[in-house]
Amino acid sequence: MRDYLDNRQIKLSGHTPRRPLLLAVLFCGLALLLLYGDQRGMLAPVRGALEQVLSPAAQQLTAIRDGVTGFWMGVGDVRQLREENEALRQEVTRLQEELIAHEEALAENVNLRQQLAIEGDTPWHLLGAEVTVRLPDAGRRVILIARGTQDGVRPGMAVVGQTETEPTALVGIVEEVSVHTASILLITDFGSQISARVLHDTSSTLGLVQGQWQRGSRLRLADVTRDLPLTVGDTVVSAGLTSELNLPLALAAVPDGIPIGEVESINTDGHTQVAELRPYVDPDQVKYVWVILNQSE
Repeated sequence: MRDYLDNRQIKLSGHTPRRPLLLAVLFCGLALLLLYGDQRGMLAPVRGALEQVLSPAAQQLTAIRDGVTGFWMGVGDVRQLREENEALRQEVTRLQEELIAHEEALAENVNLRQQLAIEGDTPWHLLGAEVTVRLPDAGRRVILIARGTQDGVRPGMAVVGQTETEPTALVGIVEEVSVHTASILLITDFGSQISARVLHDTSSTLGLVQGQWQRGSRLRLADVTRDLPLTVGDTVVSAGLTSELNLPLALAAVPDGIPIGEVESINTDGHTQVAELRPYVDPDQVKYVWVILNQSE
């Protein structure tokens, strides 16, 4: 068997690679034919038909591409908008803080100018304070200020206020003091009693001013002798004698000559006169006050 195989001639195939060459020639010919047909306009109908068939798919692909591109651009825009919004918010906050500080500085400047004007016309040494709280007590007229013993405030000290059209006038007396705050009993409170002096032409007489806020924040002037007839419009000021009247509050620190109000109406009661006063400054309306710490020598 082996000898047979060894002696048998094996024939090699005589096949040559002619098929790829033939395909290349056909494609080149087809390309030339299509080029010739396109130049002659013979392929226009075919091209139009293909465009009609492929146009919807191309449009969908374009829409998908634009959507994906727009999505990522939108994500970037949202991030940028958030960053810009945060920056604007911080800028608004900064401007608001600057505006508040500016307004506070203006208000403080106005209050300091008022204080300097008051101290220039009087022998008083003043301590300015904002009215922080109006205590919600229906039976009493009390305010709270953010000044206390650390600022030199003591019970019995007089507290004054001012309006644009009226003189600086008494609005209350320091009643209780803590380290940082003080409560002020307003002169319109029913329990408030201040020694007073009525000025009439070149004469004067003593009396006692009592609060009666139930009657429109008015004051009552009592214990005025009939030796000096009162007149509507007479000026009433503090007499500086409150500590000698043995009243509940320690009011020895109230100096004399603080304007209180003017006489509105007069009645006689036996051997004395009683008058209703309109305070120069309504204590219920003040937002900023000054405590008279002492009198300059």
